Amino acid sequence: MFRKSTALTLISLLVALGCGESGSGSDQGAGGAPIATGGAAPGSGGTVQGAGGASGGAVSPSGGAAAGGGAAGGAGGGPTTGGSASGGDSAGGSGGTGGDPSNTGGADGSGGSGVDVDKYFGDWPNGADPLAVGKKAAEVFRDQNLATGSGNDPNDSYKHYKDACAWYGALWIAGLAGDTALTDVLVAKYTPYKGTWSYFDPPTAQNPNRGHVDDNVFGIVPLEIAKYRDDAFYVEEGDLAADHQVTFIEDQIRFAIDDMFMITSLQVQAYRVLTDEAHRKRHLDTAAATMVRYLETMQEPDGLFPHHRDNAAFRISWGRGNGWYAAGMAEMIRELPDAHENATKIRDGYLKMMNGLLEYQIAEGQPGAGLWKQVVDSNDNRNWAESSGSAMFAYALITGVRRGWLDVEKFGPAARRAWIGLVAKVNGSGQVQDISDWAYLPSSHQGGPTYAGDEENYYFQRPKLTGDNHGQAPLMWAAAALVRPLD
Repeated sequence: MFRKSTALTLISLLVALGCGESGSGSDQGAGGAPIATGGAAPGSGGTVQGAGGASGGAVSPSGGAAAGGGAAGGAGGGPTTGGSASGGDSAGGSGGTGGDPSNTGGADGSGGSGVDVDKYFGDWPNGADPLAVGKKAAEVFRDQNLATGSGNDPNDSYKHYKDACAWYGALWIAGLAGDTALTDVLVAKYTPYKGTWSYFDPPTAQNPNRGHVDDNVFGIVPLEIAKYRDDAFYVEEGDLAADHQVTFIEDQIRFAIDDMFMITSLQVQAYRVLTDEAHRKRHLDTAAATMVRYLETMQEPDGLFPHHRDNAAFRISWGRGNGWYAAGMAEMIRELPDAHENATKIRDGYLKMMNGLLEYQIAEGQPGAGLWKQVVDSNDNRNWAESSGSAMFAYALITGVRRGWLDVEKFGPAARRAWIGLVAKVNGSGQVQDISDWAYLPSSHQGGPTYAGDEENYYFQRPKLTGDNHGQAPLMWAAAALVRPLD
């Protein structure tokens, strides 16, 4: 099934490096960011403290001072045997900034020297410690029985994108916590999926299956596992999904905002894990160019996005749909080099959205304070505070503040309130409450109403779920963003 020569090449490279919502029934920045180069080499892992990196930080083109190097680097990640090609998130030594990690400049062009990027991310109320909250959610996922199916039919629910997204977050948390037992269980959970990717092979025009964003995105799971296991098999499976998507990118582009996580996360994951420079760059370039097409044709003046571009009755600013886009931009900017041809447009779009979100965040003293509503920009009294989109916005804001893309004083308090508001929606079992059920065109529900003339009502009447992975996943992302070492 797989390309054996590629697998052998990847094995040798990995060893050398010490590698450590759609119609099918599911829903699918400005300024300069530091280049996420990670350390000079992946660390050996084994403890929460990684080996660090000798290369120091990057220089933001928007005016920030260079992050001061330092041979020791910062804290690494979890219990892995190495990191990804770009330094890794939690694997081995993620590469330190040395000195003051905030000296990367702000996304608004102001300098960043001396700014404490974590100023608003400490002294948490009882029950709001990010790693504790994230770990409890990761354990919830660990204990889930996932959907079953043939494994070779892209039309069954065997590989559901919401489960992939939760798996992704759970692995992040396990690595950051240095919990080898949890990591082992999460890796073993993938066993039934091994060798079930034949419908993506070959990843060329000769393949009659053109895929779907919701199917291909499951490749983020083996690619994330590849950071924890020195086994090119995981890389091969994930890259098969990513290569297939690159080949059929025009077929998978729907101009639905969900796509901007489903496409972006898979392509960025491949970029992080692969070691062949031309190959990994192809993945990053595909994701960046696609994101710019969506930005240029979909972003509204207030920074938000309609759920879909090309349907007049589908232009609602749905919360989780916008959340997918916000999280996708954060994932992209974490890896996009400053000099990339699409970096400025993506950072401009990110900053525009983050500014817009400040205007719609639920104020203190109101139900759901710190969160955002199911329809972000609607004042209709049927609207309600929704958790999954809010968690994705929290992830995007926290990541931007901590990495110097966003002004600490302007965005830090909003990011803090978002996290505290989100934790208030988590019950004693570690399950998020008030998660919107999947949403697409009202007419996609067989036998259901079309809500003609009142499309918002469709979103207001979506069931509120508890513990669904649409919400569990971004809760873990946001927790990870608060504790992840700055590279």
